[in-house]
Amino acid sequence: MSNSKIWKGNSTFILAAAGSAVGLGNIWKFPYMVGSNGGSAFVIVYLFCILIIGLPVMASEIIIGKYGRKSPINSLKKISIDFQLNKGWKYLGVLGAFAGVLILSYYSVFAGIAFSYVFNIFPSGLENPSKYSTNYFSSFAASPLKLILWHSIFIIFTCFIVGYGVVKGIGRSVSFLMPIFFIFIIMIAIYSSLIGDIDSTLFFLFNPNFSALTPQVIVSAMGQAFFSLSIGMGAIMAYGAYIPENQLIGKTVLSIILLDTFVALIAGIAIFPIVFSNSDLMINAGPSLIFETLPVAFYSLPFGNIFSVLFFVLLSIAALSSSISLLEPFTAWMEEKFKTERRIIVCILGLLIWVIGLGSIFSFNIGQEIKFFGFNFLEGLDYLTNNIMLPMGGFFIALLTGWVLPKSFLIKYLNIKKSLFKPLYFSLRYISIGAILLIFLYSAFL
Repeated sequence: MSNSKIWKGNSTFILAAAGSAVGLGNIWKFPYMVGSNGGSAFVIVYLFCILIIGLPVMASEIIIGKYGRKSPINSLKKISIDFQLNKGWKYLGVLGAFAGVLILSYYSVFAGIAFSYVFNIFPSGLENPSKYSTNYFSSFAASPLKLILWHSIFIIFTCFIVGYGVVKGIGRSVSFLMPIFFIFIIMIAIYSSLIGDIDSTLFFLFNPNFSALTPQVIVSAMGQAFFSLSIGMGAIMAYGAYIPENQLIGKTVLSIILLDTFVALIAGIAIFPIVFSNSDLMINAGPSLIFETLPVAFYSLPFGNIFSVLFFVLLSIAALSSSISLLEPFTAWMEEKFKTERRIIVCILGLLIWVIGLGSIFSFNIGQEIKFFGFNFLEGLDYLTNNIMLPMGGFFIALLTGWVLPKSFLIKYLNIKKSLFKPLYFSLRYISIGAILLIFLYSAFL
């Protein structure tokens, strides 16, 4: 790989990987999962799983990317050749890159909706803000043209950044977007704490209620920890190829996990005080809380319109930082394979993703009754990627680095103390693989 594609400075990779991990799921799914699964009990299990599952598997993906210095597909191919493994391991990269493209096709639809809400300022003097908000979202979702417009805008933004290159496009954008993101989420959390019910929020998030722990809550926490770090889709592996040679992977992964966890918790502090202070809002309402009821709560608060706009700018930045990582693995592979200009490749991939996204758009309206095996297009795509493809990717990454590759390979590239390496290696070989397998079986068959 050309040195022109290696990021300068350790912070760029950390911000890029954190941007990949920090997405819409952290802002709306984590608070929803907390609200649906016992509050602080879920948080404790989630944090534990982040360390025992997320850390070793994420480190494994970065190591493979750094070693190969190519796209995930070709990095895995290089490892297969160098360590005389079965050449079929490269298809693990294909699985991840393809999953990223499929996820982006419907992720951009939701991201487009979030971006459109930046411009959805409630008119003053509404007699029934709740009805206005519900009608607005219903009419928006029922209009294929509106959804296509914002889906298109978001895809264009994503393609522009990725097409501009690894350093000038992705590197510069995350170095600009992520600090703004952190400033905005802290501002909204402070605002919510001052205006809303912060005492109930802190009690809910940090006062453990272990009686709420059930097998389903534990599996849900494991799944959220796994998916929130973008593991199994090739994004982290692709970014690993651009990591500076002297950057310590162990410390880097820990920094990324701390940032991701911080955002997840601060998102709860940004949202729950408003929810707890408004009896009409439910803590487990899910996406409808974000698009239908939370704007109403902001409307009733001092400076609410300003902070509502900031909130949806925040959502849009989070979505964009994740979307560019979803597009990069396939882009990098096609660039290597066809020796074609990156911008042309990105345009082709962007058009393909845009077309696939139409199926998800129509699942909101004209195609919502068309179902296969009980799923409409969007539900089926979400189930395929999140319940099958990503767990498979994470499982085989852990299998490759924990059982197939020599132990000395990990020792060399992790470069951490022996006392820290032993528990991490044990977790990778046994706990991570077992937990991922449990997530997969639970999701697929229960």
